[in-house]
Amino acid sequence: LQLGVCCPSASSGVLFIRESIEMRVDTHGIVQLARARVCAIACGVTILGPAARSHVFQMSAAAVDATPAVLEWSNAPDNTWTWKGLTVNYISAGPEDATPFLLVHGFGASSFHWRRNINELAAEGYRVYAIDLIGFGLSSKPILDYDASLWREQCAAFLREVAGCGDSSRRRAIVAGNSIGGYTALNVGACHPELTLGVVSLNGAGRFSPSAEEEAAAQAREVVRAGRSALRVAIDDAVEAAVLSVQRAAAYVGLFVTKQPARIKQVLRQVYPISPEMADDELVASIQYPADDPVGLAPPGGIPEVFFRIISRNGRGGSVPVDALISQLQVPLLLLWGEYDPWIVREKGDAMQRFAEAAGKDVRRVSVNAGHCPQDEAPLEVNEGLIAFARSLL
Repeated sequence: LQLGVCCPSASSGVLFIRESIEMRVDTHGIVQLARARVCAIACGVTILGPAARSHVFQMSAAAVDATPAVLEWSNAPDNTWTWKGLTVNYISAGPEDATPFLLVHGFGASSFHWRRNINELAAEGYRVYAIDLIGFGLSSKPILDYDASLWREQCAAFLREVAGCGDSSRRRAIVAGNSIGGYTALNVGACHPELTLGVVSLNGAGRFSPSAEEEAAAQAREVVRAGRSALRVAIDDAVEAAVLSVQRAAAYVGLFVTKQPARIKQVLRQVYPISPEMADDELVASIQYPADDPVGLAPPGGIPEVFFRIISRNGRGGSVPVDALISQLQVPLLLLWGEYDPWIVREKGDAMQRFAEAAGKDVRRVSVNAGHCPQDEAPLEVNEGLIAFARSLL
């Protein structure tokens, strides 16, 4: 039954409820909540029948809050999975046989950044997984050449081995990601259609292919480079090595500064421009702890080098342009966009949408009143968008 709710409050007379609740009445007349977002005192629930008759059931005078719980930060691993000898931390919730959601965090964050979405999606009947990418969160942090293909193949293997997706099972997942996780989600969808039901990019990172003029200039530089003398090559190599050393030193110093709690909160509040209070101390702790690495997920003293290798190769997203990935995409794409992002601006979402439409792809756009991390800054809007998209695919 669909039910309208009117809740008289002892203090103000009426308590407004954001949305209706669903209830079932069994043969003994006992009201059972199937889904609710209610917080009320001594509220009356009016059942709206087809003949406009109503019956009122009095609920307990104690306050009721049936909204799915927001996750709390803990530095203990949630679940672990081993991939290529590396430990991967992930959160899971919801019915095990349901359609999977895979949630992929952005740069510097972790699975905890989906704290306000995981249980909401699970309550809607989806099997939800939020993964810590290699190099982040509570997953292993080896010293290697980090590339977007690493995270793409990590997520693809996870979908096969943990979520049970693939051709043999005909089970496919909705893959959603934020920032560099949005690029990863698009990469997975483009390269592994057998695993993917749909892709959601929440302010996804990545670059477009160079223009014809930029491509011509790059080719001209390559011609000049190919014609260099041996002495010129040696000088250029020495200069490049020196520049790399300076960049590495700057990254090491930068990590020490940026992992301080006050600095983390300052940056977060810049990218949560509409509701900066949502960037709370728990979120700060979830970012600082992996950067300090007290449990040794990186080699001793290796965190600065891991940080440098990630940012030096992924500062603009992955090596494959987003337009190339969209061209490969065979499944629907949802651009769930924080329109006030100071980093990956709305025009980037506009460009992705235009290109996808021109390429004849199934692309949808939902604008969110938020910044770079809409899933945490505006979770109600994002959850509604994710659920509506998922329902349209099933």
